[in-house]
Amino acid sequence: MKQNKTIIAIIIASLLIAGSLIFLGLRLGNDSGSANQASFADQLEEYQKQQEQTQIEAQAEQEKLAAQKAKDVIPPNEDDHILGDRDALISIIEYSDFECPFCKRFSPTPKQAIESNPGIVNHVFRHFPLGFHDPLATKEALASECVADLGGNDKFWQYHDKIFETTDSNGKGMEVSELTTLAKEVGVNTNEFQACLDSEKFLAEVQADIKSGTDAGVTGTPGNIIRNNKTGEVRYLPGAYPIEAVQAAIDELK
Repeated sequence: MKQNKTIIAIIIASLLIAGSLIFLGLRLGNDSGSANQASFADQLEEYQKQQEQTQIEAQAEQEKLAAQKAKDVIPPNEDDHILGDRDALISIIEYSDFECPFCKRFSPTPKQAIESNPGIVNHVFRHFPLGFHDPLATKEALASECVADLGGNDKFWQYHDKIFETTDSNGKGMEVSELTTLAKEVGVNTNEFQACLDSEKFLAEVQADIKSGTDAGVTGTPGNIIRNNKTGEVRYLPGAYPIEAVQAAIDELK
């Protein structure tokens, strides 16, 4: 819904720009000479500057609202997949899509943060498969849940890494059959895994993750909410931010 409103706003802005250009062209078209052409160019440049400033202000307002909404994120709990100390002060809560190329790029970063802040930071992984990456993105999410169910938290994270290492991303990054191969590589019984995957046993859990992310203002992936679990204070980093930006947010929250 939020994305639809943004698209509508862009269309309206484009129409306004087009209308203004036509108005300026008609007004100046009745005159002649290089002076009028220069005047048109000056007015056009000024108009473009105004539009750019309006867009910057609108983007800043959207980011402010998103940051406020991120405070509503569900705190880390026993149902989460957590890498690092479960009782850590700071959590990197990531809403992720296994087929998202930016998630693939970001995937090593939380581990770096944990290693740089031992005992202070953990990584919480939640599913947010995007519709245009389906059906594979949701299949991968379900597969990872099956691995966690059959092998536990450590197997989940091994499988998490293998998917990102294997896929080429963008919704067609690998064959569905490879999910079973990867499950075997991490030591999970493939017959039980395949039965779990085919049954879509954990679809409700994946959908619950999507809802919790949406409720917290996540609109794309990776949607990272860095949370102080003692104070509830958060920093929202939407995108594949580098470790330096993640560490800066951690330092602020500490």
